[in-house]
Amino acid sequence: MRHLKFGAFLAAVLLIGTACRISEPVSSAYDHQYVVYPEKTSPDHSGMWLLPQVTGQVYSYMTTLGLQMPEDQIYSLDSPSLNHAIVRINIGDSGGGTGSFVSQNGLILTNHHVAYDGIVSVSSADHNFLDSGFYAVEIEDEIPIPNYSLYIPIEQSEVTEEIRKRVPESLTHREQSLVEAEIRQDLIKLRQHDDPGTTVEIYDFWSGNRQFMVVYRVINDVRLVYAPEESIGKFGGDTDNWMWPRHTGDFTFLRAYVAPDGKPESYQPSNVPFKPEMSLPIRVGSLKPGDFTLTLGFPGNTYRFESSYAFGFYENQQFPPLQYAFSAYLKGLEHEASQDEEFAVRNAAERASIANALKYYEGIRSGFERYNITRKKQETDLEFKNWVQADSLREVRYGQVLPQLEQSYQIAGQMGDILFLTFYSIQFNKVLQMGSLFNDFYEYSQAPDSLFFSSDDRQQLYDQVRLLDSMMNKESELIILTGLLKAMAALPEERRPLVLWQFFDSSEPEELKNEIDLFIKRQSETSALTDTSIAAEWIYTEMIYAEEAFNDSLYLISRDIYQMFEQSRDNYFQHFNYLEPAQELYVKGMMEMQQDPKQYPDANFTLRLSAGQVMGYRPADGVYYTPFTTFSGMLEKHTGEEPFNVPSKLRNYKNNLTSTKPPFKQYSNSSGDLVLNFLSSNDITGGNSGSPVLNGEGELIGLAFDGNVEGIVSDYYVVPDVARTISVDARYILFMMDEIDKTVRLLEEIEVRIE
Repeated sequence: MRHLKFGAFLAAVLLIGTACRISEPVSSAYDHQYVVYPEKTSPDHSGMWLLPQVTGQVYSYMTTLGLQMPEDQIYSLDSPSLNHAIVRINIGDSGGGTGSFVSQNGLILTNHHVAYDGIVSVSSADHNFLDSGFYAVEIEDEIPIPNYSLYIPIEQSEVTEEIRKRVPESLTHREQSLVEAEIRQDLIKLRQHDDPGTTVEIYDFWSGNRQFMVVYRVINDVRLVYAPEESIGKFGGDTDNWMWPRHTGDFTFLRAYVAPDGKPESYQPSNVPFKPEMSLPIRVGSLKPGDFTLTLGFPGNTYRFESSYAFGFYENQQFPPLQYAFSAYLKGLEHEASQDEEFAVRNAAERASIANALKYYEGIRSGFERYNITRKKQETDLEFKNWVQADSLREVRYGQVLPQLEQSYQIAGQMGDILFLTFYSIQFNKVLQMGSLFNDFYEYSQAPDSLFFSSDDRQQLYDQVRLLDSMMNKESELIILTGLLKAMAALPEERRPLVLWQFFDSSEPEELKNEIDLFIKRQSETSALTDTSIAAEWIYTEMIYAEEAFNDSLYLISRDIYQMFEQSRDNYFQHFNYLEPAQELYVKGMMEMQQDPKQYPDANFTLRLSAGQVMGYRPADGVYYTPFTTFSGMLEKHTGEEPFNVPSKLRNYKNNLTSTKPPFKQYSNSSGDLVLNFLSSNDITGGNSGSPVLNGEGELIGLAFDGNVEGIVSDYYVVPDVARTISVDARYILFMMDEIDKTVRLLEEIEVRIE
């Protein structure tokens, strides 16, 4: 579940309940592991709550589900509480996931796939920790992983009134935004206290209607402690991603380090393990349907408060090009990995991330269609319209909200699909990036009297060309480019970019795709974008002044795609002028209409709590998925080939037992089998990867690592009947540590509570 970083990346570049009803357990071969067939509809356990919200009615609601912790243990400014045990894991400048402290020595439990980039970064063909796994027998063996940092949320406090009272109401929305930005910086500076160990951020919630200040303690030295091999941590691979049943040991241990004085130093040999204010005990015990589950983490983005006009835009103009672009990129990465073992290691994290994003967009498109999401949102908007028109004061305040939102997305829709396709084409393809190197050169060729391109300029251009060429697997890049152009061909005829009309004759999609295949093969053999000798001749010859010197079709395609991106981006930006003020009023009106005291905001990668219960689901008529998978089921999936290759040390485990040693010891269920993964109704999304799953007493019973494909659409519109969280059972984690990998040092460090 890693689609988070792509949404954040694109935004940066473009500036853009009821009580659970469960039937009586049915006895079966699973013994205490009940098989429960629920009602046709599931309770709605949705809710990504800010921790200060977990009080009053929200807290009472959670106690009806099974929460037993007192309020001040969940969130407190005066004493250690759950937020001190949770970390936001950042990978570079992008969101990564969630982790939790499980010892007083800074030991962190998170997902294998959250640590994946770090594992890759310290691996090589000779020491491939993806294949072999890694365990630091001594603390001195723990490996620093670059580009990782930790943010511990120590405070979430509302500052809406502090900001609002300092903003004159007479200002326009844009003017208010500028004043608010200055006020935010003042508040941040005041709270920061020049403390290098903390960072302060102020976030908008409910589309700007409320603001919260979040204070984080920052840690910059993160080290790899223990990771199972990929055949366990990613068992099932991309095939099983977002699917159920799962049998994946998606866990890894990291450790946080600080300078001896507690400051957030980057890696230094003298750094020491961080001492958190709170850590989580791990519970070894049976689970059954209906058991309470609590998750804490950093969900990336949800869009539940957006209008039907937004949903129509997403469904028709955003999701399809994203799916096409990610599919093309993945094919190229897979081809590259198949040719070079060393590069397969280097691009493993990127392949996994792209595959995850692709499956996400496929699931979103399917969910929108299957559940008629846009139509349902239109019904909500009609209800809002009728509510507004029923009162003259509301008509004055909110009467123009829906028309303004409609106008906004009409503007966005003029070139939205072209924008997304061209943006990702440029990001994903080095041939197009190579073309961009020649753009200034091309402009010079059109005005040869200019002295802009000196011999030094030419040499610098050629050096850039050779550098990018050295990073390029040409076959893979041409596969990507072909796929991207075919994606453009798949658009409706009136929506296709001009580049397709310039170079191809057919307008019928399938014929056009065949033409693209032949065109790329032919042009790649004589293009300066794929052959440095041709590029050198182009750069250094005096023939640059001749018109025929710029008949390189791949370059002309590259140039056209860049121009289309810039034009579509400029057009797309215009819709924000209408969208932002209308969206803020839309959400304000919706909250006023619904009058729900338990209203939670959309996710935005801030710490959230969700409550649910262990629960299966019905993915289709006549089909029911039980909420548990077992070691026996994993062995049934074993093929001997990745991604379903159970390591021999696991396959042989039972065979090596003596008659006096029961299988799996205390980690087994009463049937003698080991539970690997389980389902719950917790509300999560990308960024929640690695979130601890707690029981009612605040003990860790699992580790969230995925959602199910049927429930992905709940990022936009909650579908409680099928939306589920997939987690690793804590017993599987401890079994691997104790019985298989013998991580004695870590087992002595963490607090394990056994029933």
